[in-house]
Amino acid sequence: MAHGEKINKRKENKRKHIVDIFRHHPILSKAEAKRYAGYSMDTIMTSFKILKNTGIIIPTEGKQKEKGRKAEFFTLNHEKQVYLGITFNQKAVYTSIVSFSNKVLATAKVGISSSISKDEFTRVLLKQIDEVLSQNPVFLANLVAVGCTVPGDIDTKNGILRSYTLMPQLKNFNFYEILRSKFPNTRIFFDHNISSMISYIVSTTDITQRYDRIMVVSARAASAIGLIYKGAIVNSRGEIGHIKVTDDNHRCVCGRNGCLDCYFSYESFVKLLQEKDTIDKDECYDNIIAKLNTHYTDRTDGIFDTLDTALKFFSEALLDVINVYSPDYILLTGDLFEIYDDPVSQIDSNIKEIFHDTGYITMYKRALMEFQRIKTDSIAHGVCLSLIKQDWGYTT
Repeated sequence: MAHGEKINKRKENKRKHIVDIFRHHPILSKAEAKRYAGYSMDTIMTSFKILKNTGIIIPTEGKQKEKGRKAEFFTLNHEKQVYLGITFNQKAVYTSIVSFSNKVLATAKVGISSSISKDEFTRVLLKQIDEVLSQNPVFLANLVAVGCTVPGDIDTKNGILRSYTLMPQLKNFNFYEILRSKFPNTRIFFDHNISSMISYIVSTTDITQRYDRIMVVSARAASAIGLIYKGAIVNSRGEIGHIKVTDDNHRCVCGRNGCLDCYFSYESFVKLLQEKDTIDKDECYDNIIAKLNTHYTDRTDGIFDTLDTALKFFSEALLDVINVYSPDYILLTGDLFEIYDDPVSQIDSNIKEIFHDTGYITMYKRALMEFQRIKTDSIAHGVCLSLIKQDWGYTT
């Protein structure tokens, strides 16, 4: 029996591999699939039969050869299995419907206030889910799993948001309770938004083919890092913000003094502007980021120096992490970096100022660092890709 199960798993693994080939080559004949997969024609024919009978692939038109027997062509049935991704930030709730083929089938977004109450947030969340599912009646019928990926301190096992700095009123918000009542018979998965962002990056770019050791640094409310090694996510949420960067007595929420978060975080920047009376009480997130950028670009007295020092503290913390993990590639993303005119060159200048290269320690010199703007709706896409990998991942 065990031997039979092992054979069945190998066959299933091959079918999943063939499905992945379809993702890269949307229209395939059996002969073309054989060429890409390297399997025997018998394996290809058996796999195609099962995939066709289960509705995973469907017949389609393809380009025939001028001579010889006409080929049958197939493509993935994108609506056969779909995944719902949900995320939010202090600006909006985002939802995506993604096919097992990795194709985005539908998206929706609704703006919210950062001061929204728990009850109103619940109402908006459920309405947003209904809106994206209503775009096609087959979405709900063919829904395989729901992925909810959120910012802040999330209990991913129980689906409870312990806290989110930018929306403190949502403390202990129970996503599981709401989603389970909405989807009583559907698998529900919870994750942190940086994890889903990394899944999106891994699945939609070629950086894992170019670099073995990748470090993703996200700075929105504060700083966090994720680590990728040979295409696999090793750590999806490291707290770079709690690296000690000074010996002063500025107390951090973690209980220590002088942590990076005390200086390089959205909360610390808001306090800076409040002290200078340059923002209104209910100023929105986007306006604050834009004002910080203006103050930095204009070198506003009393603000520029503080922002510049904050980036220097970040640079020093980043150097510590680089020397520990020795990445080949560093991807910076997040609104806090957009405060600065050219964050990569400024961080590079800061590090060279504090780290005089003696030739013995080469971790930083070997790493390529780049900045990319990754939109929040990509995170809703990313959690779906995580779920799809769980269901459709394979080994070669």
